[in-house]
Amino acid sequence: MDPVVTSPSGLTPVKLASIIRFHLGELSARNGHHEFENLCRHLARARIYRNILPATGPVSAGGDQGRDFETYSAGVRIGLFDRRVSDGKAVFLCSIEKRIEAKIKADVNSALKGGKADEIFYFCESNLPVGRRHALQDWVRKTQDVPLEIFDGTAIAEMLSDRDVFWIAQEFLHIPAEIVPAAADQNEWYGKLRERWSGRTPLSASAADFAEIKFGLRRATREEDAKPDFLRWIGLMERFTEPGSPRHLQRWAIYEIAVAFLRGKSEMTSQLPRLRDFFSDLEDWLAVADMKDASVLLVYAFGGLALKHLETNPAELFAWRARLQSLLDREILGARGPGRRSTLLDARAFLQLLPEMEGGPLLTDRAFDDWELMLKDAEVTPLFPIAEFASHLSKMTGPLGRHPRFSKLAEDTDALLARRQGPVLATESTFERARAFYKADDLLQAVRDLHRVQQRWLTGDSMVAFQQASYLLATSYLELGAAYAAKYVALTAAFVARASDDQEVARTAPTMLFRAADADDTAGNSLSFFRLLLLGMLAHVEHDADPLDDDRHPDIRAQLGQAAALRGLAARAGSSYLAQVDAALSKWPPPLRETIVQSSLDPDGFWAKGSWDETWSKIEESFADRPFGDLGATRTISWRALGVRWTASFANVPGTVAVAEETIATLQIALVALAGLDLCLLPLKVHLNITLCRKAPRVQVRDGSSVKNSITVDMEVRRDFPEKQVKRWIVDAFVPIMGLLSLISLLPKDRLQSAIERDLQEAAGRVHIARPYRELYREFTDDQGFERTAPADTAPLALDRRFEGQEHPLLASKTGPGPTYSKAEALERIQRRYEKGIACVGYTARRLADRADRRELLVQWHREGLRDWEILTIITNVAANLRHPVEDDATEAHVAEALRATFEFVEDADSALDPNLISVELLQRFRPVYQTTYLKTWDLDVHFPAVDEKTLEAFLVARYGLRSDDVEHPDIFAWARQ
Repeated sequence: MDPVVTSPSGLTPVKLASIIRFHLGELSARNGHHEFENLCRHLARARIYRNILPATGPVSAGGDQGRDFETYSAGVRIGLFDRRVSDGKAVFLCSIEKRIEAKIKADVNSALKGGKADEIFYFCESNLPVGRRHALQDWVRKTQDVPLEIFDGTAIAEMLSDRDVFWIAQEFLHIPAEIVPAAADQNEWYGKLRERWSGRTPLSASAADFAEIKFGLRRATREEDAKPDFLRWIGLMERFTEPGSPRHLQRWAIYEIAVAFLRGKSEMTSQLPRLRDFFSDLEDWLAVADMKDASVLLVYAFGGLALKHLETNPAELFAWRARLQSLLDREILGARGPGRRSTLLDARAFLQLLPEMEGGPLLTDRAFDDWELMLKDAEVTPLFPIAEFASHLSKMTGPLGRHPRFSKLAEDTDALLARRQGPVLATESTFERARAFYKADDLLQAVRDLHRVQQRWLTGDSMVAFQQASYLLATSYLELGAAYAAKYVALTAAFVARASDDQEVARTAPTMLFRAADADDTAGNSLSFFRLLLLGMLAHVEHDADPLDDDRHPDIRAQLGQAAALRGLAARAGSSYLAQVDAALSKWPPPLRETIVQSSLDPDGFWAKGSWDETWSKIEESFADRPFGDLGATRTISWRALGVRWTASFANVPGTVAVAEETIATLQIALVALAGLDLCLLPLKVHLNITLCRKAPRVQVRDGSSVKNSITVDMEVRRDFPEKQVKRWIVDAFVPIMGLLSLISLLPKDRLQSAIERDLQEAAGRVHIARPYRELYREFTDDQGFERTAPADTAPLALDRRFEGQEHPLLASKTGPGPTYSKAEALERIQRRYEKGIACVGYTARRLADRADRRELLVQWHREGLRDWEILTIITNVAANLRHPVEDDATEAHVAEALRATFEFVEDADSALDPNLISVELLQRFRPVYQTTYLKTWDLDVHFPAVDEKTLEAFLVARYGLRSDDVEHPDIFAWARQ
């Protein structure tokens, strides 16, 4: 698949034209008619006729006879020059007025009063619909008998996006320095440019020369093949820093040289004098592009400082930052319209990513404030370059992608981009951002955006891009350990490829089948891996002109290597395993089969070396579940996510396997969608016993009070469902997920539902993209006459060994303070506990501490880390039970009254409880009671009775300040005498 050609700034030619179009629109805001006239004259000379002269005299005074510029007689034509020379008199007119039709008529009449013209060219900033343009051309032809060509703002912007004339846009529109046009063939273009500047010296006043050298220097800075030319381009660029060069070219050259040294040589100190020169007259350069360039250059300088590539006093850089901030603040406040203000806000937002002083905090939230204000202005600025901002946002995904405001900003940006330039471009922006998330290892955000891309691109014109997104999505799921979700996505893409008449789409079939095979391999479905891998190999041979070439297809070699490793592992595990592998390989073409067999005999393979314990450790590192798990009469699947160990068991027959794997894939998709939320999940074991049914499915939680920290659920799933009942099927799949989460979460059920509703609905939209999983499974399992039943006489590998499995860090239990926790509130509550506890059981607590056997228990708790307020709370609960006993069937009002009476009671020496009433056993029994009480103070509760107290205690210690939060208090238990 051919990649989209982009410029070094990451912008396609279409996006580049939109940026230029915006800057054209800003000319009228600053009364830039003369800049527009100069721009059009240079563009006309480059694209229409070379023999052009500017008119003389100010336009407003009529000194140019109504003509902005015109052609002159070329005389003798030499070489290529005559290809763009006017034979007659061509008149050129320009205008940045908004009411353009009346203006064109008036200007044409005025220009023709000054003499005859053979043709007229009109450049206008306003866009002119084609119908109106044709009407004006007909009017001029009929009234003046002269042909008229009109170039409106969009046409001008598209012409200026070409590399050879882009310098005109940069010279007269002040395009930011980081914007560079694309080249269709980078290598061919660079070779020609390098040859062109061999032995030449640039004109220090030529913006055109500057632009070409800039392109060459950037290539030599960023691309390995051009780096030997780096110093040569630097030498050419330095000509523009000399005193005779115009000041704006001097500043542009300083920017390019300083950034090139930092990026190309990891050194910026040598450029410090030039940096000082650049920032010396900062206040004189107030165009948006100039201030944006200053912001970007300052960010580079701070980066150089942090990396020790720029040695200077940081105070100097902070002083430059303060001056630029002051200028931006002033210009934003005084901006005359949303167009200028929006671009200034973007420049200031970029600056906010730097601290204001040494050691100061990053001002990221201020940057998001500015970007959000910028988008509001962009809404009412039709030509705002939203595609450029979307591209920049993708580049900032790495450092900013996990900020809580990033997703909303990205969604709003894409929505505006879709309204302005269509959903296709908006989806390209989302895909670009998804790839940036993936490269930054932020797989959860990558999955979210890739699913959105997948849903929007499931159309004929976008199927190649759909396949690209699907491959990256399956890869992301696989890296997260969600192997069945990965297999679902990969099989969907393989189905699309198989069904497509588009050869470019069809050629993706091998890649998708290989990824599905990888998912089965990771999940321990070893026989299924061999089957899908064979389908991928056959598709590869069908679609590739030079298949099985190791140099061209290293991935094929890796796949065959994994097949060999599994066969070697099977041989070591026993003859029954080897027989199953060889039976699967018997359907392979002999050359491929022999390659796998011979490689599996390698004595240096990991499967052949070391003890079985050592081999098993390597297996646990390499697989998400036990290898050869798809053998035996019953399949048991295991994986870890959100701190929970999930297992599922079901009959190992094709119909049940298809539906059960579909259920597991759906659950994994949902868990990944919810992984960014803090649901206060306990690290329990959840086991699903999956069976099929024909009618309404039932889900039953078994009574698990005898088995701590384990939940077993009997789950019935519909065997079949009509196509028209897909929504019903999705409900059937997701309702049990909500029920399971409510059991293992400590959040109140209403709060849990509110927290997960949006993400669970989004997850529901991620399944059944093309076909249900069960249909895809059957589509690819039935091929090549594979047996429809798995051998029941051979069990999965080493069932006598525990398989721990891996949990991706992004799917691990949440850490840090819980969602309802507040440090300040915790300390206030602890203070009240001491005050109330000492008042109502202080004497009792001291007497318990004086009794040897009771003190032994209290000292043990103290050494465990229990804080005095915890121990005091346990004693208070015991005292409450003794003084104000409550029956099991007591009303809530009765319980509340007992609690009130307990804490209003003020104990003295005479009313203190006899220590004989408070046994060691009674204290131990009330310890878990106090944990539950403490849990409820944070609006949490246990919804499943079989939770071990140690598990609950560990959660409170990790997330809710147990054993760490405390305040100053009296030494109630006299620990000092220990």
